Amino acid sequence: MSRKVKLHGWIFWGVGLMLLWGAAVPPAHGEMFHIEVQVILASNSDEGFDPRLLALKKDLLALNYISFQLLGNKGLAMERGKTGRLEVPGGRVMEVTPERFEKGKVILHVKINEGDASLLTTRLRIRDHGTVMLGGPPYRHGFLVLAVTANR
Repeated sequence: MSRKVKLHGWIFWGVGLMLLWGAAVPPAHGEMFHIEVQVILASNSDEGFDPRLLALKKDLLALNYISFQLLGNKGLAMERGKTGRLEVPGGRVMEVTPERFEKGKVILHVKINEGDASLLTTRLRIRDHGTVMLGGPPYRHGFLVLAVTANR
């Protein structure tokens, strides 16, 4: 066997081992997720439809309310496994923890607390750059809707 053929064989096996090693390495720890939460007041008042919510209009109108007002908007850039917190009107706190990215979806663990009481604990699977709406607790003359958008 020529020296050239032996060298190519070693290169082949070396590349194969590097590929196998790379497949076995866990994902990087600094994987970042971008989460946006829009806090919306849904009611049957005469306040109308907030123009800042036009991108969500079709989904919001399916909730059978006629008025939708954006109360707040918070963006979070977070590493996988880290928890971000934001205040929700009415003395509530929302905790969001990105768990992983799987099959084109961002998996989030979400908790909403009011004082020491847990109002909601759930896991959301949101299509990358998609939005999921959570019906929230009563507030003022309507109820809160939390529109959660996530991307990696």
